[in-house]
Amino acid sequence: MSVTEPPIREGLAFADARGCRQWLGALPMTNLPGAQSQVLEAMRALGRDAAFDPLERLKCLELVREKIAYLQSEQRARYFGKTLPLSMNDTDAWRTGRDLMEEMEAGYRRCLASAATGALAAHAALITQRMVRTIGAQMLFHAIVYRRFDPALWERLHALYAQAEAAGHAEDAVKDSLESEDGTSSVAESYARVVLVQAAYLSEVTAPQMDFIEALLRLWVRRVAIRRKPAEGAGALCPMVVDLAKPIGARPQLTSEVAEQHRVLDVEQLSRSIRKRVHGLQSGEDPATIGLPAGVPPVDALDQLRRLHRLWCEGTPPRPPAKVPAEKSVGLVLGLNEIHFFVSGGKLFEQPDKKRELSRQEKQDMEVFGRVSERTQSMMLSAHNYTVETWEVVDEMLGAWRLNRPPTSSRGMSIGRLVAMRVGDTAPFLLGKVSALSQEGEKVVATVTLFPGKPETVAVRASDARNRANAQWSQGFRLPALEKAKVPASMVVASGVAARGRGVESWDGGPKEHTVEEVLDHGTDFDRVSYF
Repeated sequence: MSVTEPPIREGLAFADARGCRQWLGALPMTNLPGAQSQVLEAMRALGRDAAFDPLERLKCLELVREKIAYLQSEQRARYFGKTLPLSMNDTDAWRTGRDLMEEMEAGYRRCLASAATGALAAHAALITQRMVRTIGAQMLFHAIVYRRFDPALWERLHALYAQAEAAGHAEDAVKDSLESEDGTSSVAESYARVVLVQAAYLSEVTAPQMDFIEALLRLWVRRVAIRRKPAEGAGALCPMVVDLAKPIGARPQLTSEVAEQHRVLDVEQLSRSIRKRVHGLQSGEDPATIGLPAGVPPVDALDQLRRLHRLWCEGTPPRPPAKVPAEKSVGLVLGLNEIHFFVSGGKLFEQPDKKRELSRQEKQDMEVFGRVSERTQSMMLSAHNYTVETWEVVDEMLGAWRLNRPPTSSRGMSIGRLVAMRVGDTAPFLLGKVSALSQEGEKVVATVTLFPGKPETVAVRASDARNRANAQWSQGFRLPALEKAKVPASMVVASGVAARGRGVESWDGGPKEHTVEEVLDHGTDFDRVSYF
């Protein structure tokens, strides 16, 4: 008996799931961008083929889904965690990954249409769950490069959940080996996960923090229930409510105002889980021993858990509207060395307990003039190429400024970087950090949150006795206490110099030891700490 192979359709390298498996096995995995592009073209061709058998289409999508997951994870380093703006090649890699998710959603949508007519009715829950995940992936794809996504994604997501709920299969368990700890998931679980991820304000977190949030939800998302009404005994405010009729994510909502189109995310169990870990970290327990993702420094885990609890469980009120100030531009400096130079009034940093050997030109100046000439000083400074960049002001809100990165800037931007900012050419520099990013095309908008108080430069080093003999002094800053605002005195130091409960020395005519009380801000290249 001969077996007739199904015909290969125009533009497609396969005609059924068996052929798809063979085709995927022959992809050139030594050339990942090429393989990714081939998969994208195949998904586009599959989407155009309306005559493709519905069940075979679903089987092909399931096979391709696993291959795409591998390709995306391998290509992710091209754009995830990179400073903005991305290079042209990395942007192209990001677009290919995003387009793959769009084509996967379109493919599953064809399957869902077949399920409505009966051909794939038994798989409606699985197909819907896959679509929820691909929409969530598209949202996350934009978030990891700090781009805004089309609000229509929210509309499609809410419509899918409402449809699954009406059909009675929102809670049905489906196989999901890629996204779940135990290999199963559901429409409701995937929907809650997408909503919570987006409620974490990803424009304000670093790449490792995004991974931490995703890992937490992978562990804890089943502790969140979706309800039509607030749970009995709920307080006056529900912290996480979705309006299925609006193209937005979850918002706090008064319990008395929850209506028919609303769905309440019950986060009580999630809140208990977070508070338990916060208490453990405050007591000095290791993150891994209390069930947190491995490899996360305790100070990072503690900061993020507190932040997530505010956003997910406390109903954080909306932020006040921003205003456009009179200032049209500001001066910005990035990098600890350069910031120290400008805050100090243009002095190069030197070890305070050692005398630097003069350069040959300085020695010649001393012999001829009895001092180092201004020309020699200028030449020495120009060798460091320290500059103040002019950034355009977008708006300002409660000590946070949104600024347009100038197209001439040579500096990449990332969340958590230390910056110094001045308003006006003669104004003093204030310290701050990059607290949020937004990218639209080639345009990068950075939010700079300023630290209270006028900084003064200081030399600092860790006072750990084991390292003291070889410890070099490094650039640091001192910020005054503001008693009326209940802001303690603090120091800003390079990452790794200070930790809670550890000693740190500053130079005040001689070494002076302090003990770090709390880490007030933990950046990517600095820490701001209170001390006594």
